Parts: sequence; structure tokens; C-alpha cells
Amino acid sequence: MTVGAAEEVLPTAGRPEVPSVRAMFGGIARRYDLLNAVLSLGEDRRWRRRAAQLTRLARGGRALDVCTGTGALARLLWRRVGPSGSVLGVDITEEMLSLAARAVPEVEFRVADALELPVPERAFDAVTMAFGLRNIADHQRALREVWRVLRPGGRVVILEFSTPRAVMRPLYRQYSRMVIPRVARLLLGRTGAYDYLTSSISAFPGPDVVAGWLREAGFERVGFERMTVGIVALHWGRRPG
Repeated sequence: MTVGAAEEVLPTAGRPEVPSVRAMFGGIARRYDLLNAVLSLGEDRRWRRRAAQLTRLARGGRALDVCTGTGALARLLWRRVGPSGSVLGVDITEEMLSLAARAVPEVEFRVADALELPVPERAFDAVTMAFGLRNIADHQRALREVWRVLRPGGRVVILEFSTPRAVMRPLYRQYSRMVIPRVARLLLGRTGAYDYLTSSISAFPGPDVVAGWLREAGFERVGFERMTVGIVALHWGRRPG
């Protein structure tokens, strides 16, 4: 069957395909930051500030932001390392990177797959990823790539959606089913990408499982922190050095 031009081909939750992920994010790039702010009630900024803080980057440091999107987290990393440091942001979606390059000219941006990072080993003091791991089919391979490019003693910080605390789950499910589609339709004219958002969150494991992935990839001092009643979780680990 031929897919019509107006029909969205969405990634498969739990095993997202690269072409579909690229096309989906390319289609929502211009409204992505606005939608994040509206749907999170502005909390997304606080989540990213905490992620940047957990890197423990100092002036002159070197940072890599994987799945950088429009560069919102990369901007915060650059503020920490300053002009004497460097930040590289990578993403598979050119439309996102075009917006990022205009918004954060101090940061270098490149088109790259998280499974094959185009950088040498032990190149960075910190690697971050905000809302990207859920959109990568091979989680372990992605985390091994992060381990490879970190210097010994370097830190990884991952920000990802999670399952809210039990008392909040019914309310969150209602919000996902009723509010998110209406806002997406109002601001995007369609809901497909945010239908995928809710289904991919449901398919993504809890923080304990992600912590296990980090340990399996070789990280030590692994931990996580839930924020906003568990809607998101921040994960971190250290490459032994």
C-alpha cells in the first residue's frame, strides 16, 4: 500500500527505526521547544539545568551533547565551560541542527548517529543526552559509544521520561490521553509525534533498569534522581579512571 503524503510514518515504540525518528523530528522541529515548554508547564528548563549541573563541568571543559535537538542542553553546557572550553552537539535530524546552530552559535553541531559517534576515544569530560535514549533502538550500543568517547573519570548524564510515582499515574495517564493530543493538534495541526511520545514512554523501562544498562556498559558510581513526581529521571555514571 502506498502511504499518502499527508500520512505520518511514526517510529515503533520500544524499537524505533532511524528513518522514522529522523522524519518525525524533522517535521516538528520548528515547534519542538514551544511544545516542550507548554506540555511540561515550563519544567523542561529546570530538568535541563539540573542535567547540566550534574555533569560537574568546569571552565575549559569539553562536553558532548548526544541527540542534541535544538541545542537547549548544549547551550547550558557551554555556559559552564565558557569560551576556553568546547561543546559539540550531534543529532540525526538536520532540521533540528539548523535551528540549534542559529540559537547557539558558540557550539559546534554535526549530523551524527548516536550509535557511531564521529569523535575519537577519550575526547570529552562529560557526555549528556536529553530525551534521546528512548528513541534509540540499541540502548547498550549507544551507551558503549558514550563510554568510548569519555575520558577516564568523565561523567555521563542522561535525562529521560519515566513512569510517574504510583499516586500520580492515573492523573498522568489522563493528561497524556486528553491534554497532550489536543495541544499537539493546536500547535502542530497533527498529533502523531505526540501519540508516539506517550506510547514510547509507556514502553521505556524504569530508572532501575536504565541504571543496570549503565553498569553493563562499564560505568561506575551509577545513580538516578526522579524529578517532578517521577515524570522524568536523571541518570548518571562515571567512566572508571
